[in-house]
Amino acid sequence: MAKDSTVSERTRAALAQAKARGVVLGSAGARNLQATLEKRTASADAFARLQQPVFAELQALGMTHREMAAELNRRGIAAARGGEWTHGQVQRMLNRLAGAGQG
Repeated sequence: MAKDSTVSERTRAALAQAKARGVVLGSAGARNLQATLEKRTASADAFARLQQPVFAELQALGMTHREMAAELNRRGIAAARGGEWTHGQVQRMLNRLAGAGQG
């Protein structure tokens, strides 16, 4: 229990110091997340542009989303975060690519 109170005291002291420096505490919300959201969206859009020719080819072959995922994995093309493709990721990619053509 002594350790918990020490941690609590240090946390309170650090927050008080931050507040004294002018840091606004407790300002969570959409505004707080906007920069991260914009960065992730830009990264996803860039990845989609790189993969667009492959997806166009697979669509032209009339493949289902599951077949596309299997083919991408067979070709060794990593998904956005480096893992294997799933049909859900393929669907989201196709939706992103379709939306990019409308903008």
